[in-house]
Amino acid sequence: MSCRFRAVWLLSLACLIAPGVRADDDDTRFLQDQTRRSIEQKAHAEEALAAPPGTLMYEGRRYQVPSTLEALTPAIYVAINTNQWTQLPDFIARYRELPGHRPALANMAESLLARFEGDYPLALQRMELASEQEPRDARILLELARLWFEDYQEKRAREGFARALEAGLPPEVQMLIQQYHLAMEIRADWHGSAALGWGYNDNINQANGHYSCLSEFAGICFFERRMPEAIDSEMVNYELSLQRRFNLSGNHNLQLRPLSYGNYYSTTDPSTTSRIKDYSNNLAILQAGYQYLDARDNISLAPYVEHYYRNRASDYLAHGLQLEWSHSLNRQWQLGTSLDAKRYEYSSQGLLTGADYDQYQWNLFASFSPSTRTSLYGGVSLTRKKYEVDQASSRDWAVRGGVYHLFAGSAGLFVNALGIYRESRNDAYDFFLGERRYDKQQVYILSAGVNAWQVAGLVPELRVRHSINHSNLDWAFGFEQTEVSLMLRKSF
Repeated sequence: MSCRFRAVWLLSLACLIAPGVRADDDDTRFLQDQTRRSIEQKAHAEEALAAPPGTLMYEGRRYQVPSTLEALTPAIYVAINTNQWTQLPDFIARYRELPGHRPALANMAESLLARFEGDYPLALQRMELASEQEPRDARILLELARLWFEDYQEKRAREGFARALEAGLPPEVQMLIQQYHLAMEIRADWHGSAALGWGYNDNINQANGHYSCLSEFAGICFFERRMPEAIDSEMVNYELSLQRRFNLSGNHNLQLRPLSYGNYYSTTDPSTTSRIKDYSNNLAILQAGYQYLDARDNISLAPYVEHYYRNRASDYLAHGLQLEWSHSLNRQWQLGTSLDAKRYEYSSQGLLTGADYDQYQWNLFASFSPSTRTSLYGGVSLTRKKYEVDQASSRDWAVRGGVYHLFAGSAGLFVNALGIYRESRNDAYDFFLGERRYDKQQVYILSAGVNAWQVAGLVPELRVRHSINHSNLDWAFGFEQTEVSLMLRKSF
């Protein structure tokens, strides 16, 4: 038997024995997205008072602002302090035309207007220019430090707040700066969540119990094909997802993202021929790398390692590199893309049910938040799995869409629902299976919880996951699986 023939035969046989031999990328992405959403600081839109051009609302009354320094200087401050952003362009334009005006005040006003409009590069450029023009102005120093804070430049923000305090600020503003320092300390700490749950899975081995007679004569079956029956089991599951960012300088950071989740099933496979007896599993990922983060963009380049434990042994160790970029178009829309390359290397035990391979993946995603309580999100993925042989190698595409909503009220009821559709096609005809494999898969994940029903600081969360896999080789790869669990989650 040639080496290539043996590899094809072993891969085909492994697929029949254990159709789900890898950790599930969908669960990993769902948990990472959930963590990202829980730690994301959402900016709240500022309310602008409606007033006709050239006028100013102050203490409930409307004032006409003439084109004089005595009138426009306080008008600019009042417009900024009361969020009357629509009035600022007219005030600034008229103020700049007057002899004896303060260029630093005009630049500060233009900076804060750009900040309100979401143009942080322009806001920082104008405010830094204003600070150069009047380096001892306490208000400009304070606003510049706040802009650095909002642009995730923590080191510069700390230095800026210190200079603002030295310039002299009233007590109430000094208390505000203390709140910013506390916020920066919280930012620099670990964020994420941990959860422990109990539940039930109706098909831990992703089997279908298919039976067919391949050779029959006179009502007697001489050669039959019988697939394993689905095994159901009670389970204990857990999740742990953490993230921490260390500011190096400016917008440059070191980012750490450890993640782990798994299931313990009380039932094992009773078959004497199965190569997998215990389907309990654990996945652990450690990602560490460079991150560029500002008010609009998040760019990361991070190598990572992934370890999968199953059947009471190490199954595989994978190492990869991920490049990701996300961009906030405004306070509602966010777009992003990522490239991921990973190498799977199976242990001697894992080679009984799998084989080493490379995986390359491209993702495009977007989210829309019509309010701070609701987020609609979705994306597309293209994945390439490259094995030693073409019969096992595959290409797949997937689309996903979901919604997160936090209901109004003191109960704090939230729902997160995700749907995924995927099609996968192997590269070549498999003589052992008699077909070139082609699968269509649906995955539905629903998570719901009530923040007010805390038990010792833990929020109860119901998690339901349902998978349907159809294949042109349905007798081998078709299955349905439902998993339900009640989890207690701690977010921090």
